[in-house]
Amino acid sequence: MWNWLRRNAEPMETVGSLVTAAAALVAIVVIPWQISAADRIGRDQTAREIYREFLNLTAQKPELAAADYCALPDGSQTVAYTAYVEYLLYTTEQMIGTDQTWQGPMESYLSDHMPCLCTNDDWSSLSEDVYQIVLGLRAGCGPVAACPQG
Repeated sequence: MWNWLRRNAEPMETVGSLVTAAAALVAIVVIPWQISAADRIGRDQTAREIYREFLNLTAQKPELAAADYCALPDGSQTVAYTAYVEYLLYTTEQMIGTDQTWQGPMESYLSDHMPCLCTNDDWSSLSEDVYQIVLGLRAGCGPVAACPQG
């Protein structure tokens, strides 16, 4: 047995080195893929939770979802409505960031708030995808009555 080990030590070392190199190569490929998959799963889950909360907020406060922005009195109602639209924009960003197929549904939600979108001119905090949606919606601001708030 010892004799066989002495005769085959060098080939066994070579095989061991090859196995180690192959394991390292697999790790170089697999570990980033696992990290990326875990990140994607986490972002998807977070986006779904944010969307669920948006739907819950809409159900709990339907007056915000259906508010007439131009008719809101100054004060708490305007602050609440503005926060609602900001949360809608954030939800849009999260949903589109996970799956571009959400662009249509989120654009539909945003189109219900055209007076607010047409009155506001500061969109610097939006992601590029959401900004493009808002820009497209704002192209239809001509027929939307402007209101003094903003």
